Amino acid sequence: MKAGNIVNKIIEGEEKTCILLGGEDLQPPKHMMQGEKQKGVLSLNGEDNPWTWTGLCTIEGSRYVYFDRIDIEPFDSIASLHRDKALQIILTIARILTQNGEKFASTIVNIIPTYRFYIVNGGDGVLVLPPDLGDLISIYLSEEDRYTTHGCYIKNNTEAGFSLIRQFAQFMYFALTGIKPYEDISIRQSGCHDIPLEIYKEGLFPSLNDETIGFINFVMHAKERDQRDIMGNRGACDNLRWFITKASSLDWSVSSIDEATLRARSSEIASSEKARSMMEKIEKEARRKNFWRQKGSIIITASIVFIVVAAILFSYISNLLEPPYTKDMNQVEMIQAFYEAQNNLNVDELSDALDGCSAPQESEVINLYVTRQTRSAYEGVSPFIPVDDWIEAGRPAISSTSSIYGVTDLEITQTGENTYHVEGTYYTPYPYNEEDQAALSTAEGKSLAYVYSMSQDFTFAWNKRGWWNITDVSDISVKFTGTLLIDTFDPREIAPDNTAD
Repeated sequence: MKAGNIVNKIIEGEEKTCILLGGEDLQPPKHMMQGEKQKGVLSLNGEDNPWTWTGLCTIEGSRYVYFDRIDIEPFDSIASLHRDKALQIILTIARILTQNGEKFASTIVNIIPTYRFYIVNGGDGVLVLPPDLGDLISIYLSEEDRYTTHGCYIKNNTEAGFSLIRQFAQFMYFALTGIKPYEDISIRQSGCHDIPLEIYKEGLFPSLNDETIGFINFVMHAKERDQRDIMGNRGACDNLRWFITKASSLDWSVSSIDEATLRARSSEIASSEKARSMMEKIEKEARRKNFWRQKGSIIITASIVFIVVAAILFSYISNLLEPPYTKDMNQVEMIQAFYEAQNNLNVDELSDALDGCSAPQESEVINLYVTRQTRSAYEGVSPFIPVDDWIEAGRPAISSTSSIYGVTDLEITQTGENTYHVEGTYYTPYPYNEEDQAALSTAEGKSLAYVYSMSQDFTFAWNKRGWWNITDVSDISVKFTGTLLIDTFDPREIAPDNTAD
């Protein structure tokens, strides 16, 4: 029995709708069942209403979450029975997320899992589950379900603020083809070179306007510069407003289709000469990248990124089973722990105390973490040294394969009842802005670090479960102060003794 199955059941004399979680052997964490439940959104015929779930029940040895009777269907039916209404369904979900904000979206690695979305009354409405219920569902999911509802939407070279725009374009691609564009492992290993929509058009959506196809293609393949131009300094949810504006005017001349017909047509298209030729190129590219990876190249392929992200997801789900490690800390201690996690490239600890917001540093930390893990695996080196550890050790020479990274010299000032302003010094091996690019070339035996003064603001709230949460983290503000040349040594030789006699 697959998680997410829907049944209707008489409970305590009333008919309820139940969504399967999983086996009854896994007990939900007690702290998730305490206190006030978060509200989801039920949108029907253009009217939004707050919605929540009632409780848990056991049916024939499986655990379900239940609530007042609603006619709901899985989100994936936008690719078949409700394909004709798919764009409107996708736009409604996007609107709900923008109106309720980052805290409600509660993304995981900047992606929102689709197990929080259900189609209501045959496509006339949608149900977006609240974050706490999404967390509960995620505990029970198999690795396969986590991948198909979340992981397959992650694409490398996606800016954090552009992530939901790209994910919602993937929803449109899926609605048209019944295929999630980056789900196939060969496509991921090839660098996410998806099969063009034009190959599917004649067999699945012959009347669709080319402008709609062009919009999907643009979003899915937008370069980092284009992404930054669109997203500005806004968060991922706010940037969905751009998606709504652009997609609302698009043609959607697409008819619904039953799953059997969809599978038959998709199979026919897959066996066509164009599709086979495309897949051969994709698989060849995947084999080539795998070959060079096995030969020790430090190129980070999509498959490595996926493995690392999957590990992050696993840790995120595991952490739902217990309160955050910061639960006994005060606000100042939590801020110090936040930057310690950044310096150590610990994504789990960086986000552990965040409630409904994301750390602006998260994408950078994930990228550096992936680099560190890859180089450690293939080259046996640790490329990033936490700046606080380096300073505490007396600023010794470092390996020529390593760089200094992190924030130090923290000054934390309380600016309001639960708000704090932080200033510090930020060391990075890369310039934050192009104009900061050092004109000098690094001398032999030296490592170059870019140094910035930084500031950032934090907002806290005391939750009903009895500990502090960080509810908002501002974008980091940096001002270039100069570069630093650090002595290095050849790692093949014994490290110099930096201690005084």
